[in-house]
Amino acid sequence: MTIQTCRPLLNVADIEASLGFWRDLVGFEVITRFESEGRLAFVNLRSGDVELMLNARGGDPAPRRARPHYTEAVIYLGVDSVHDLVRDLRAKGRDAPEPEAQQYGLDEITLRDPDGYEIAFTSPTR
Repeated sequence: MTIQTCRPLLNVADIEASLGFWRDLVGFEVITRFESEGRLAFVNLRSGDVELMLNARGGDPAPRRARPHYTEAVIYLGVDSVHDLVRDLRAKGRDAPEPEAQQYGLDEITLRDPDGYEIAFTSPTR
């Protein structure tokens, strides 16, 4: 398996303030915007080959908001096939969840590293 991309997702308290920092101060450009209930809820940013996602705590679907680690960063790693990754992990004796198709066009699983950080592995939805 080759990791193809790494895109951190930062769950932020004030997405407009964070966007101002990353876009206006640091120089990232907005690739994707998502609004919920008339408020900015998510942005995907890019600078060169680097992507960063900002997620507003209040604008997220309830299941994600309910996670106890919601304020942590989430590291998104893009792979060829998350389904193949699950098969490989299980062959190595690791308990791996079934990939879930996300509304943003990716199949995804999340695992925790030994220190408890959330790692999301993704590939384009089949």
